[in-house]
Amino acid sequence: MSTGGLIFFVMLLAGTVLLAGAPLLRREAESEADALHIQKQRERLLVYYERVLTNLRDLDEDHATGKMPDDTYASEREDWVQRGIEVLKTLDALADHSVIPASVHDDAAVDEAIDDAIEAAIAARRRATRPAN
Repeated sequence: MSTGGLIFFVMLLAGTVLLAGAPLLRREAESEADALHIQKQRERLLVYYERVLTNLRDLDEDHATGKMPDDTYASEREDWVQRGIEVLKTLDALADHSVIPASVHDDAAVDEAIDDAIEAAIAARRRATRPAN
């Protein structure tokens, strides 16, 4: 085999390895980005859940001290409990897949997308449990 043929063979082999390996390297980078995206969503959902718990505690305190009427307390508490339930369900769903599109990277947009997803889930649950007229 000539030197030129050997160089051509090595270049061909290197090109084949690069072409075959490139998708594998891209998938690994994408999976790391997806993991970071999901972790960011999990952190934001946990912050939102803490806010839900804080609001529930404040509602209970206001009702116990007589600052809030019973009917207002019941409706507000039910709303915040439903939000908490939806946040926990969304956290469970994160184990399977991301609930917010990967194209959303801005912190405010992520928060807004989480709020929208929770509100949509609450609205869907209310429609499902609403008695037929």
